[in-house]
Amino acid sequence: MTDPITSTRREVLLAAAAGSAILGTAGSAASAADLAAARKKAARRKRRIIYNNDGDDIWTQGADTVEKFLAVRHDPLLDTQVDSVYYCTTQSFNLFTHGTRVAEQFLVREASFAHNNLGTFLRQGTDGLRMSCEFARRHGLEAIWTLRMNDIHDAFTPQFLSRWKKEDPRRIMSTPEAAGGFNDRRRLWTLADFEHPDVEPRLVAIVEEVLRNYPVDGIELDWLRAPLFFRSHYQGGEVTGAQRDRLTGIAAALRRVVLRESERQGKPFLLAARVPVSEALCRRVGIDVAAWLEAGLVDVLAISGGYVVFDQPMRELIQLGHRHDVPVTPCVSQSGLVYRAPRGNGEVCPPAAWAAAAQRCWDAGADGIYVFNLFAGPYSDWKDATGRGSAEAQKEYARTILRHVGAPGTLRKLDAAYAISDAGGHMPSHFWAKDAEEFSRALPLALPPGVPTELPPLVVAARREALRGRDPLELRVDLAGLPREARVDAALNGVPLESGLAPVPAAQVLRFRWPVRRADVRPGQNRLVLTPSGAGAQAVGVELWIERAAPA
Repeated sequence: MTDPITSTRREVLLAAAAGSAILGTAGSAASAADLAAARKKAARRKRRIIYNNDGDDIWTQGADTVEKFLAVRHDPLLDTQVDSVYYCTTQSFNLFTHGTRVAEQFLVREASFAHNNLGTFLRQGTDGLRMSCEFARRHGLEAIWTLRMNDIHDAFTPQFLSRWKKEDPRRIMSTPEAAGGFNDRRRLWTLADFEHPDVEPRLVAIVEEVLRNYPVDGIELDWLRAPLFFRSHYQGGEVTGAQRDRLTGIAAALRRVVLRESERQGKPFLLAARVPVSEALCRRVGIDVAAWLEAGLVDVLAISGGYVVFDQPMRELIQLGHRHDVPVTPCVSQSGLVYRAPRGNGEVCPPAAWAAAAQRCWDAGADGIYVFNLFAGPYSDWKDATGRGSAEAQKEYARTILRHVGAPGTLRKLDAAYAISDAGGHMPSHFWAKDAEEFSRALPLALPPGVPTELPPLVVAARREALRGRDPLELRVDLAGLPREARVDAALNGVPLESGLAPVPAAQVLRFRWPVRRADVRPGQNRLVLTPSGAGAQAVGVELWIERAAPA
């Protein structure tokens, strides 16, 4: 089969531009202009919070009617700041939980999927995507279908492995025999190889079918699930210019589908994309985001996997998007706001952490907040920092966040917990995130005994009014590897801190607390220096707490 993508970068961009002209060939120039104007207006709509739903609600036990299904994750969105619902049906490449004839449907009812309700809903003439779209329409929300470009959950969930992958092993990166352990990227052997000629036509057919059959406002290409597209990169090599051109070609082909369906239906469908947080990280995985924006391939851009939420270089891509009149929403993920060992056992960080992470996004010029993995249900292992794990506590936790973080004014009603990201000990082993996030400033950090050691910058709100709260603030530092009798000296921005509290045992760490005057905290980067008395210390967590009035 002839390789469908052989163009140079210039030819790719010319092809994309030619695709933009399709509207003028099938209809009048006036109608093309009207659609383009309507699309631009739709792209600029208010999106205080984009809520990403990964579609797992389709196999919630008992959620086998429309009302019960919507009660799990959709109804809790009402009376919040959510303006857009991005609904995902991807289980792996070519396998979905929506009604499809061109791809495969996930109808398995075994093991953890014993309550998979897709078959029941399909017999009723609906499915999760259709119910989500109709819910959004009733409540004035935007409805976007999310296509995960290279989801890898089938590498460790065999029920998700599609026939498309099984039929031709050359379509995927490797084999189960060659798969490595948890910390080995070879574990992700089921990734689709985007250099295989079957990939682009498959994606085109899938996208076209959804645009024709579902009442969506557009589609999102989620390039972060997972950002490994080429066998050479999967094996540890660098992405080449030709491979970047290939991804640009695929993005251009899908853009042409969107434009063609817009013309056919007279509806301004949007093409959204989620990509890594900086231009350099995009290029590392094969995405020439500057070329995509230059060619007009994307209407709305989301950035980051949301795993390292407190110090990502967001401003660069936000400004690049704005230069091309494309709104940009940074992602904050629950996966990046969890207390993992040694700080905890999977407890979610309090809403105060979400408030601080969202404020960082607004400081960088964000057009909204893209929320990922934050669900009002139905995970049985969910628990908050106090150990509560009830369904009602989970729902209220999600709603508290969704009622506040979509605007700087309302999120300041919440306590704020600014932090140094601590994902460095966990997320790099997740190779769908490793190459697309910046972990260089994340904890843990070893602290030599008796030696003043400067930690990565503690970044707080850029504006001093965002720091308003009760004085003093409180600095909390979690250290692993120290005996309980150890002493730790601390200085913030050159000001020595006087410990007013003794170390507090928390999980497998010692938690030190120091009162901090608000006047000694700088908007932006703050310099924290720690000097432990004993050997073997590791800084595994740092939080600066601002206590405010109770949420409205």
